[in-house]
This record gives sequence, structure tokens and C-alpha cells, in this order.
Amino acid sequence: GPAAAQVDEILVTAQRREQSLQDVPIAVSAFTVDQITSRQIDVVKDIGQNVPNLQTYTVTAGAEAIQIHSRGASVQNPGFNLSESPVGIYVDDVYYGRLASVNMELLDVERIEVLRGPQGTLYGRNTIAGAVKIISRTPGDETWLTGSVGVGNYETTEIGVSLGGPIEEGSLAGSIAATYNRRNKGWMNNGTTGEQPGEYDNKAARAKLHWYGTSGLDATLTGWVADVENDGYNGIPYVPFSNDIAGSPNPDFDPAPANSAPQGGFYETFSAPGVNYGDSQQGGGNLHLSFDFGGVTLRSISSFASIDTNFGFDLAGGGADFAPVPAAQFGLRIRSDSEFDQWSQELQLLGNLGDALLWQLGGYYLNEDGEQQFAGTVPGISTTPSFDEAIDNETDSYAVYGEATYQVTDAFSVTGGLRWTRDEKSYSNNCVGGFCFDDSDLGPNPTPGTGSVALDDDWDETTYKVGANYQLSDDQLLYASYSTGFQAGGFRTLCFGNQSSLCGGTAFDPQTVDSVELGWKSDLADNTLRVNVAGFYAMYDDIQQIVTNNAGGFPIDNIGEVDVYGVELEVTWTPISDLNVYALLGIQESDFGDVNPN
Repeated sequence: GPAAAQVDEILVTAQRREQSLQDVPIAVSAFTVDQITSRQIDVVKDIGQNVPNLQTYTVTAGAEAIQIHSRGASVQNPGFNLSESPVGIYVDDVYYGRLASVNMELLDVERIEVLRGPQGTLYGRNTIAGAVKIISRTPGDETWLTGSVGVGNYETTEIGVSLGGPIEEGSLAGSIAATYNRRNKGWMNNGTTGEQPGEYDNKAARAKLHWYGTSGLDATLTGWVADVENDGYNGIPYVPFSNDIAGSPNPDFDPAPANSAPQGGFYETFSAPGVNYGDSQQGGGNLHLSFDFGGVTLRSISSFASIDTNFGFDLAGGGADFAPVPAAQFGLRIRSDSEFDQWSQELQLLGNLGDALLWQLGGYYLNEDGEQQFAGTVPGISTTPSFDEAIDNETDSYAVYGEATYQVTDAFSVTGGLRWTRDEKSYSNNCVGGFCFDDSDLGPNPTPGTGSVALDDDWDETTYKVGANYQLSDDQLLYASYSTGFQAGGFRTLCFGNQSSLCGGTAFDPQTVDSVELGWKSDLADNTLRVNVAGFYAMYDDIQQIVTNNAGGFPIDNIGEVDVYGVELEVTWTPISDLNVYALLGIQESDFGDVNPN
């Protein structure tokens, strides 16, 4: 007869141990290789549409930059080295913090796990709203060779290949995977150059060596590279652009009038040649070591990454360069060239005391060092950069943590965890151009055309989690937790030359959250129906948001408090073998408390 229909069991490492998805007392969305393929999750941005209350969008920076929004937390300026996400991105358990270049091809991925809600104990800083874990395939005794070729409209070609298997049976295995995606024809029109922007050329490769021939020792060495080139952001100019209402106290921020329309057509841009572009070259390596001492496991994760990202765009889509255009409409041409290095070291010690207590301890260190040249020109005001900022930043982050789960009865367990984190950051910005000024220019002897700032700060945060878990049956789990998290403090960007204490010369503090979560995980109807539900109430303090003030620019500031609450539902149904029906729902609401923008 036909094979019995079953919802697939998925093994995850959300709690740093291998467990069934349905046994993990956290709101986790997980996707296997087959699900990644069937749901067409090709780049990091695609994950968002498959997870409740997670949104991922591209932005005006290069096409490999994304914004991430989850459970009320977000980042709004991801094109900067200084920007940090409220959702941590991990590839093979290595944290990558730069959203300006994280929207990469998902190459030879074995599994994706999305942990929702604060993960302040096991994952730490910048996981105030969750963590995305991307796990690539590690070679072993099984040999594989897979390849794919795809063609599409706009002269699009996609090629992928993956090869892996034993080099020495039972002890050493290797793999290599590569992908090449190219689109030779854009989907827009440029009325200035006659070109069709929207082209891209993406290349990525990963190689792994896996040693498993020594009893108690497992070692995996990974190297990866990626090269991304694209036409960047191409704006569609609208005219009239802004509404200068007579007597308005701040006409710069008035809405566009009702008769606004695309200047040349909905897919028509007018940017000058060479203004819009995006490219990123990056690479790195990591070494995972695992030592089994008979009931106690020590893991070491060492990593290094180097990322160069460049982008440029005309925010007005070239509209300011063409008549008839109201004088109030100006283009803003931006260019950014950045270099960023990071290295990290994590140690994890995991063990158990019989069947009653599972425990783990850890220590973590991260160093980030970046340089960025960020410049902008306003046509009609200047033919040279109105501001040209030379930015340097460095971060040292230290953490120690521990978590344990105690099995009170066969069905009931409790979990507790604690983490201490210290961030030490330094930042400098030297600006040249007519828009540049600093605090010295606010006094009696201004020096227009330059502005500089040098800041350093440090923050300590302690985060914790307590939880209770009850196994109603083999197929149903109830859990409740109270957990805290934080998003790192830092320094302001998007100040457009203003290095005074009104904008770029001021730091902002960490954003924190206290979150209550209730969840139910179930496999029903003879394991043909999976229903996972989570409800949460997250209380944010010192929330980090972009503000507008009379100093101009769009700096981040701590503006107050907000409570965000909601429900998340994931359903998978397998009525017959090889047919999977899935649905998800995310609902959230917010109540603002004290809001006091500076």
C-alpha cells in the first residue's frame, strides 16, 4: 500500500544541542533542504516571508543590504558599518553583524533555524528579537554530487554545483560548493543613459574539510568567498516631490501633494551614468573543534571574516537634473566605500548530571574593526561632495554565560540561564565639505567646511532567562518563559555632515527587553498535522529609533518605551505522502509608554 503520511521530524540546535524541533521550548521556525528548495528560499531576504512576525526588506544601500524587523524591533540604517541588527545572523554558529552585506546566496545549506524572541542567554548581544541560524552541509562518509542550471526572463542564468564525500574513509572528508547567478538585462529604463538597470553578477563558493578519525575529536575547517556586483538602487523620480506649504513650520518633511506622479513612467529613472552601483567582496574562514571527554563536551569556534562593500545611488532618481522640476526638489547623491574585519572566539562546555540536569557554560569574544567613506552631493548646491565623512569604528565584546535545564519529573522541567556582556566601542568621524560642522562651529569662532568627532564608550548588560516546560504527551509540549535581551548601544550615523552633539557627536544606549512567552507545540492526527503556537508580551525600554530634529539628518536615539504583544501560528499538514500544506500567521500590536525624543 502507499507510504504512511507523516510530518517530517526536524532536528535543530537552537539550544546548542541536537534536539527535535518539537522538544525545544522556544518559538523556532526550521526548514530542511527540501523545504528550503520548495519555498524558494534562495537568499537571506527570502527567509522573512516564511516566518511569522519576521520581515526582511532590501534598502537603498547595495542590493546585498537588508532591513530586519521582528517582534517590534528593527534597524533602519543597515548600510553603515556601525549599524547592528536586532536579529542576530549566524552562519555555522558564527555571528555576522553587518546587514550591509548579509543578503547573500544560501549556498549548500542543510538547515535554517529562526529563533523568535530574545535569545539573550545562549546567543547574547543583538538578539533582542531573535536569531537566524544558517547551517551548511558538512561532509562525512556519504558521497554526493549535485548540480543545477536555471534560466529565466531578463536573460537570467543560475548555476550551482556541490561535491562532497570521504577523502579517507572513516576519518577525513571534504566538500566544495559554488554558485553563479547573473542577470544580463534589467527591468527598468534609464531615460538619461538609455540603459536598463537591474543587472547583477553574483559568485560564491564554500569549501570544507572535516576530520572525524580520532575518537572524541571532531574538527571542521571552512573557507568561503563571495563576490557580488549589481546596479544598486535606482530611484523613480516623482514630481512635484515635496509640498512647500506657505507658513508650514517644517516644509522639508511635508508629504508629497496628491498630484505627484512619476516623472517619466513607473519604471523610468534618470540617474546620471555611474551614479548607481553596488558591489561586495567578502571572505573568511572558521574552525570548529569538538572534544568529547565522556559525558562532557568542549567546543571551540574560531572565525575570521573580511568584508568590502561599496554602493552609490541618486536618491531622487535623477529627477533634480531635468526640467521641468520645481526648485524645491533636489537630488542627493550618496556613495559609500567600506572595509570591515571581524574575528571571534567562542568556547562552549556542555554536560549532564544523569538524566536530571543538562547544563552548559560558555565564553565569547568578538572584535570588529571598520572604515567607511560616506559622501553625499546635492546637485545645484555643489559639484563636489557636500559632505565627505571618513569613519573609523572598533568594537570589543566580551561575554560569559551559563544555562541549565532540570528535569523535575518525567514530564516537567525548568530552565534557567544568565549571561554577562561587555561592549567597548570607539568611533571617529572626520568630515570635509560645505555641510560639515561640529560643536566648535556652534561657538563664536566657527570653521565652516570641516567637522570631526571622536568618541568611545562602554556598556555592561546582564541578561537572563527562566522557563517551565511540561510534556502533555509524547506529541504535545507546553512551555512558558521570561527572558531578557538587549541590542547594543553605539554611535549615530545618517547625520549628513553634522558632527556636533546635536547629531553625530552623541552616543545612544542599549535597547533592552523583558519578554514573556507562552507556547504549545503539537503533532496531531497520527503525526500528519503539526500545530505550533506562541504568544508573547515584550516590554522594550530605551528603544532605538531614527529621529528627526532641527539639526537635520536621521540619527538613532533612545526615545522611550513600547510594549509589543502578539500571537504566532505555524501549521504543517501532510494529508498524503509527498504532499505538504503549510500556513503561518503572525499578529502583533504595540502600546507606547513614555516617548521622549531628544
